[in-house]
Amino acid sequence: MPPITIAIPDNPFFLPLVQNRALIAQQYNFTIIMASEERCSELLLTNRAEIALMSPLGYGAAVAQVDYRIIPATAISSEGFTNIASVYFSPSLQTIDSIASPNGGDFIIQAGKIVLAEKFDIHPKFIPARGSLDELLTQADSALVWHSPDLPPASLDISEEWLDAFETPMPIAFWVCRPDDLPENITDILLSFAAQGLPDFQLVHDHECESPESHHDEFAEYRSGRIHYKWTDDTEDWLDHTLDALFYHQLIPALPAVKIFGRDSIHE
Repeated sequence: MPPITIAIPDNPFFLPLVQNRALIAQQYNFTIIMASEERCSELLLTNRAEIALMSPLGYGAAVAQVDYRIIPATAISSEGFTNIASVYFSPSLQTIDSIASPNGGDFIIQAGKIVLAEKFDIHPKFIPARGSLDELLTQADSALVWHSPDLPPASLDISEEWLDAFETPMPIAFWVCRPDDLPENITDILLSFAAQGLPDFQLVHDHECESPESHHDEFAEYRSGRIHYKWTDDTEDWLDHTLDALFYHQLIPALPAVKIFGRDSIHE
């Protein structure tokens, strides 16, 4: 097997897809690079990696340069309330003129900006910033951040607002390769990167409970959603809609086709 380098975002949110990466990479003599979302996209684009765990933004941005294929293994998509990323507002907020984030290049942050524009016709100035939530809110009217256990309840859940705005779940990350030769069993190999017993999806609720899968009527008013962990035919449809939104908001130069490794030939 020729040497294969795989780029993976260094964000703990993606850990369920790659928890066993070190063991499997050693078994197949793969090289793993942990980097930012933007860096992972760049490594695949510049042919310094053969595979990357990539967002819709990274996939769409390369449309005029590389004819990518998606490897239908694990993936992460959000549906409804998931507490993945949120917008927080300054306590003294009067108008939303600015928004701060330490992860401006990440797809979920750009998705948040799209939601603000689509649902609320808000187009704040983006301020790259680092620090705690309180520190971010001293630099801008609002902050857009990935979830962290130390954060308070969200003011605005990006995944929930995306579903409301576009009526479709949102793919966040999936495996992408260049249209080159890869092992025939690469899909199975990437599936084996995942945490043991990874379910097809996880139910998420905005309250503490022992069993999210079985609620009584008293929980009916609470917000809920799902985090999906597998690539399916539905994911392909969701990605089509997401790419439409990215193109409409001028975040990608053109609309790429969703092409699947092993299904769509290189010459199509």
